[in-house]
Amino acid sequence: MTAKETLQQINRIRESNFRLLHLYSLYLNERAEFISADMVKEIAGIGGFSEDEAFLILFAEACGVHPTDGGADAEFFHDFLAPSVRRLDAAKYRDDPYYRNIRFPNVKKGHWELRMDRLKSFQPFIWDDVRPDEKLRELPPLGYFAEEFAYPVVLEDGREWMLVTPNEVETIRPAVRSAHGNVVAFGLGLGYFPYMASLKPDVNQVVVVEKDPGVIELFREYILPQFDFPEKIRLVCIDAFDYLDQVMSPGQYDYAYADIWHDAGDGVPLYLRFNKYEKNFPGTKFDYWIEETMLSYLRWYDFDRMPDEVCDPYRWLDNANTKQRAILLNAADWEMR
Repeated sequence: MTAKETLQQINRIRESNFRLLHLYSLYLNERAEFISADMVKEIAGIGGFSEDEAFLILFAEACGVHPTDGGADAEFFHDFLAPSVRRLDAAKYRDDPYYRNIRFPNVKKGHWELRMDRLKSFQPFIWDDVRPDEKLRELPPLGYFAEEFAYPVVLEDGREWMLVTPNEVETIRPAVRSAHGNVVAFGLGLGYFPYMASLKPDVNQVVVVEKDPGVIELFREYILPQFDFPEKIRLVCIDAFDYLDQVMSPGQYDYAYADIWHDAGDGVPLYLRFNKYEKNFPGTKFDYWIEETMLSYLRWYDFDRMPDEVCDPYRWLDNANTKQRAILLNAADWEMR
């Protein structure tokens, strides 16, 4: 395949990636509860489908994808939409130590409210980070439960701010596996990472850096007392970058985990800023929440910055496939966009 043909193929895959992401964003933001258990059962009964097949048909049609029409829609459905959707096991998440052991009262404190919320049966959600496959497809992993699922949430002035859903469980799981020794976590949330990390025998302490005193107060009063090892947790109220500049010293921590953004959209500039600090702490391993999704943003940003006349898709593919961060993170002008 020539460089021009490779470039054309990359662009076709990219267009499908972006189409899928756009359709999912529209659905989840505007019609998240559209599909009901009754609708799934009705379609399954009429067509002789399984419930999972019925859900997939309903979901595709609700997204404006009509696989039975053939042509481009059928190809898009089979190659992109269908492989990204799956039913999840609610019992698996209920058995997670955090869900099993931490209880959440319905309380209000100042601007903050702590309560339980619910995913309805057959309500889809993104449940993990987006990782490219060998074909450079980036399929947002969309899942659903066949039953209601309760999860904790914190609201600020009535607006959802922090929560622990299966997405948080899955996207934080790699960091929990990697945590060891003395750990620093930037961002408190509802304490999922510090709780799970503190359960590990090879974790000595978890210092949590959080700039909002209201979040700390809520956590300290209602959640921290339920930790198995609360003595391993230390809370520091300070901005993450002030802590890096003024407090943290080389060799102080074995592992650092950053989770101070809402999503990849606001996370990329902060992610790039964090990466500049890694060289100051050579003995510390740094990891980042939803790093794969942010690398996707940077990967395509890097692709767009290559002038057409010198574009080398093979070089770009090498970096995309091997995740060589040197080029992907060379985006000093990101904030100038």
